[in-house]
Amino acid sequence: MPRHPMHGSSRGPAPHRAPAAPFAFATFAAIATRVTRVTRTTIGMRAALAALAALALAPTMGCSARASSAPAPAASSSVEVHSTGASIASLQVAPESLQVDKVGGRDGYLYPDGLRDLVFTADVTGPISAFFLLSTDERGEPNGFFRTNTLTRAEEAPKEFGGMLELGRMTPGLGVYEEGKPLNKDSGAVNVPAGRHLLKLYTSNPGNVTSRSYLRLFGVLADKSIVKSPILAIP
Repeated sequence: MPRHPMHGSSRGPAPHRAPAAPFAFATFAAIATRVTRVTRTTIGMRAALAALAALALAPTMGCSARASSAPAPAASSSVEVHSTGASIASLQVAPESLQVDKVGGRDGYLYPDGLRDLVFTADVTGPISAFFLLSTDERGEPNGFFRTNTLTRAEEAPKEFGGMLELGRMTPGLGVYEEGKPLNKDSGAVNVPAGRHLLKLYTSNPGNVTSRSYLRLFGVLADKSIVKSPILAIP
């Protein structure tokens, strides 16, 4: 007689089947691993792109830093020309500097004194009634370390060079020569006429014109206006 299903089966108990959960977990783990790899790849690509961008900007940033750290330019060396045509186009150290003796170390002493002189060449255009050869800073402003001029004993300097506090007798004289002949009067004064003149300037050596010094030649006109040479940097 056949049994009711509720009473069991003659075939014995049904075989045990593994639950579906482990399969689902394995699938989830595989997906998570893949997502992690994709995420890491994306982050890696973003980092690589950022690095490339930084490399591309690096040269520009470097140039900006170098430009910002560059020193400020020195003053212009353009030639100043007065309305009369007076100017000083150049000032240079002459080849015979410290090899000759033409002048002494006192005002108006325009004779050899046994000591070798500083010698300079200057390309000037007159009329000019006095010269000042002065040490300056790198921008061409007088600093007082070295002073020589063609003023006479009681003659006052222009206010730009000290006025009544700078008289001719306070500084050594400046010998001015053209074609080997002195232009100074017996007092030491000069009066360079209109036109171009290639001059040599002789002054005693006080020992304070050294390497990396700056000098400038100033010309004073009859109306007390001033023309300036380019700045001379002593190497």
